[in-house]
Amino acid sequence: MKMTHYSDNFWAEEMGINLDDVLKESPTHREQIRERRRIDKQAAEYWARERLLARMEPPAPEAEYTPPRRVKTPKKKAKVNRYDFTDAQLEIARRSLNAGGSV
Repeated sequence: MKMTHYSDNFWAEEMGINLDDVLKESPTHREQIRERRRIDKQAAEYWARERLLARMEPPAPEAEYTPPRRVKTPKKKAKVNRYDFTDAQLEIARRSLNAGGSV
């Protein structure tokens, strides 16, 4: 791009921006259209190959989900020894039973 005394794009010239290069990046530029067609062709070939492979190879059977079984642990029975209460403890228990709701 030539530097002129007067230009509509003087700001681009001042900033050192080459507008021709910027216009080449436009999606409507012929090089971009050509590149897009090439990429679309590659994508079509890829998906055609994938569909062919999908028809040739049967899908792997899906494993059926079975939840893990819950193992019940047997409860240990508490070993209770015979208690020997003192006379004072038995008297306290009798008083609390005879007191009713006033305890």
